[in-house]
Amino acid sequence: MALYTKYFLLIIGFIGFSTQLYAQLCEGSLGDPVVEINFGSGSGRGSALGTDITAFTYNAAGELDEGEYTIANTTSGLKANAWHTTSDHTGDTNGYMMVINSAVIANEGVFYTKTVEGLCADTTYEFSAWLMNIMNPSAGTDQYHPNVTFRISDTSGNILGSYNTGDIAQTTSGSWQQYGFFFTLEAETEAVITILNSAPSAHPGNDIALDDIAFRPCGPTIESSIVDEVNITVSVCQDEVVSYIFKATVSEGYTDPQYQWQYSDDLGETWNDLLGETNLEFEFTDTTNAGLFNYRLTAANGNNITSESCRITSEEFSVEIFETPNSLTGESEQIFCSTQNATIALLEVNANAIWYDDLITGNLLTTTTPLVNGTTYYAAQETINGCESDERFAVTVYIVEPSLIIHDINSIICDTNNDNIETINLTDYESDLTACNDCIFTYYTSEDLNEDSLITTPESFIWDDSLETVYTKIESTDKCYQKVQITLTLGVSPYINIDDIIAICEQENYKIIDAGYGFNSYEWSTGDTSQTITVTDENLGEYWVTVYEDYGSYSCTSTKTFQIIASNSATISHINIEDWTVEDNSITIHLDDTSNGDYEYSIDGINFQESNRFTSLFSGEYDIYVRDKNECGITTARVYLLNYPKYFTPNGDGEHDTWYIKNSNAEPNMLIKIFNRYGKLLKVLDTVSAWDGTYNGNDLPTSDYWFQVIRENGETFVGHFTLKR
Repeated sequence: MALYTKYFLLIIGFIGFSTQLYAQLCEGSLGDPVVEINFGSGSGRGSALGTDITAFTYNAAGELDEGEYTIANTTSGLKANAWHTTSDHTGDTNGYMMVINSAVIANEGVFYTKTVEGLCADTTYEFSAWLMNIMNPSAGTDQYHPNVTFRISDTSGNILGSYNTGDIAQTTSGSWQQYGFFFTLEAETEAVITILNSAPSAHPGNDIALDDIAFRPCGPTIESSIVDEVNITVSVCQDEVVSYIFKATVSEGYTDPQYQWQYSDDLGETWNDLLGETNLEFEFTDTTNAGLFNYRLTAANGNNITSESCRITSEEFSVEIFETPNSLTGESEQIFCSTQNATIALLEVNANAIWYDDLITGNLLTTTTPLVNGTTYYAAQETINGCESDERFAVTVYIVEPSLIIHDINSIICDTNNDNIETINLTDYESDLTACNDCIFTYYTSEDLNEDSLITTPESFIWDDSLETVYTKIESTDKCYQKVQITLTLGVSPYINIDDIIAICEQENYKIIDAGYGFNSYEWSTGDTSQTITVTDENLGEYWVTVYEDYGSYSCTSTKTFQIIASNSATISHINIEDWTVEDNSITIHLDDTSNGDYEYSIDGINFQESNRFTSLFSGEYDIYVRDKNECGITTARVYLLNYPKYFTPNGDGEHDTWYIKNSNAEPNMLIKIFNRYGKLLKVLDTVSAWDGTYNGNDLPTSDYWFQVIRENGETFVGHFTLKR
């Protein structure tokens, strides 16, 4: 019999894992795996294999010695520093693989063997497995490389096919490689898989990881297509009337080809035969149920079509049936205002909709289609998949005219601080915009009334000179809204240059108060309407004036309140001084009760202060200034802060030859007495004389001497100084 026995060599690299494929694999189509051994998964090590499966010894924990294997999800910790650290070939962190330290097992040591039952005679199968040389080159490059033989035999030991990998070389980071071959069963229904160690018995090296052993039927090539479609994946709506012809083309190879179409509704986990569909074409028409459905053609030789272990399969056809959306709901009558220029886009229903001009057929309307009074429009719900609801929802449109009488506003707002900005209450203008108590007023800075320009705090809106107009949307109970404008110009508020306090000095009888030139009108608290008023010293008190700057029919005003008081220049009653130090003296100025002004003080005529006391002063001469803040005059006085030398040297050299009180001539009636340490009076000085250090013409010796100063006001001061010879 002619069986499908074509071979080819396929080498493939996989992205994501370092993997390669070295195999003589099926060139045609494959069936579902008859055997798929992936060793399971788990967080720790897996269970031992039976002794009928491997000749190696199971190691449940710790590092592997020669001749041992384990089932693990990583090679980490199995051979410190000598092996690559890797997971199983799929990259699953919990996926198990078989890891073998095979160095001491001689040729033909069995890595793995298994008997496969339920196969089909007259059928070709593909066998494959994934291997990795787990030896790390950093541990040395002179190790023996694994060398593996795959062997398929019947239960009597007759070899049906075999494949040798050759030496599996080391790689720098560990590389999974897929190896395989195919073979044909004549009349057998069972086969024995054997994976053998073909490397020499030596140390070190010959260590290997094994994963994902697969056994699948192989047959002719099946090419899949959908008539008049580019792809074999289609999408339709639930209950949509469709007809897709799924077509398979099978190459030669079977002597008695048989076919069966299948479908899956669980993403290919399980497959069900389609009764009666045994030809190369299948017509898809059933869109009753929503979901994702897969279809495929299975093929086998003769009666083998009834066995899953014998069939090959086509590429899967995919049909996604989108659920029909529910019918729409909403207001069946919708009212719009003529000022809206309403379009289809403004019709409201409970979900995304497309609109037609007929209940059943009709034309699809764009969202920019203008609405017409008295016209009925029909909405179907549309999903993101383009499916429509079965029934259309009818909406009848009525266009009404606005009933409000509205007015634009063009006015002036006064800039209180003349800083080109003013906070205003926009709601104050509502009664001027329209006469409506139940209307809703919304304010915007943009004419198109978009949300980005919404004014959220109209009661305290800041208007500046960059803004010309605010747009007001007025919504009334007649379903209409109207748009009006509030156009405002910032008017300059007049500035009144009058001081808060104005003094009439005692040498004056009146003051002329000037509110400033150029205003349109004036209003004084006195009843006057002129630019100026005259206030006499008999009419002291509080006054105000309001001035008006006209802008057409609008006016900006300013009001100034001020005080008229009496004032005079100060009269100094006395000055207290604290002196007799070098630089810690003070002056305190006292005024007479007749001084009724507001005064400030200075000791240099330049720098004035509020306080009447000056401290930390050097001794010497000072001119006192008392100035009325209301310009009613300056009063002056001169004082002297006295001090004395702490020593003198009467030796005739012209320096410090006499002792006297500095600035004492400022007080002509001052008396100075000088004593020795025993209290004997030695000299009496007036304010213009000095002591030369003698007594009755005789020089007095070096010593401390005392003095007493009696001032004009009766105050006394006692101190001492040194005479040095």
